[in-house]
Amino acid sequence: MKFKALTLAVTLMLSSAVAFSADYTIKPTVTELKTIPQRVLLVGNSFMYYNCGVNQVTSGLAKSMKDKLSATMVTISGAGLDWHLVKSYLRPNGLASYSTTNDGSNKLIFHEYPDGKIFDAVVLQDNSQGPIHSELSKFFVKYAKIHSEDIRATGAEPLIMMTWAYTGQPEMTQQLADATTKVANENGDMVVPVGLAFANSLKEKPDLKLVIEDNRHPTAAGTYLEGCVLYATLLHKSPEGADFQGACEKPLSKEDAAFLQKVAWDTVKEYFGWK
Repeated sequence: MKFKALTLAVTLMLSSAVAFSADYTIKPTVTELKTIPQRVLLVGNSFMYYNCGVNQVTSGLAKSMKDKLSATMVTISGAGLDWHLVKSYLRPNGLASYSTTNDGSNKLIFHEYPDGKIFDAVVLQDNSQGPIHSELSKFFVKYAKIHSEDIRATGAEPLIMMTWAYTGQPEMTQQLADATTKVANENGDMVVPVGLAFANSLKEKPDLKLVIEDNRHPTAAGTYLEGCVLYATLLHKSPEGADFQGACEKPLSKEDAAFLQKVAWDTVKEYFGWK
């Protein structure tokens, strides 16, 4: 009986591992950032700005966990990487050059960056099907390289966000995962494996909707999971236990938030081979 129980346990463990790895065939070569970032720029489109922005989720998780992480976002509806001039976002007198306090006084604060590095890391997100589209993939390849070089020139580290499959098209998960990881490996970039987390969440809890009726844009839960994966990847740290359930007056239940936190961390650990 003990032998049978042990065999069953091993089988279940192996089945679980296969369930995760079956969604991609190319492993990432960059498995962690050189330094833990405190200032991050997110560059993308509506997959980032839905539900008041994934930057709000990432920052909210960090605040809850008492981490120093601020996220600035630049998005264009429908954009691929070829629509963004990332180099212009990184100039010292541009983004994040000043801000106002939120204590009611609206005091203006000018920020200085003596070393010219405004952001520690920049996350790039292409058109939702760009990496695998017959006509758009060439732009993804070209501009991932251009932007990665421009980002490194400022001292920041580039990452590429892996997006998720459309509803009813689960085959997109592996296609997007492999296409994104391949280009990231070619440029020495880290990947943010959001698409894999979406797939894993749907396997475990299919009744928790991550995508709205248009079959591609995220629900509040989808944006929350996206933020959890960003948090885990950037900080090399689990979001589990964060007392933050979402932004934009769309808080999730504690149970759903805890579930998505765990899915994010399990996915990131498996993808990068973290212990």
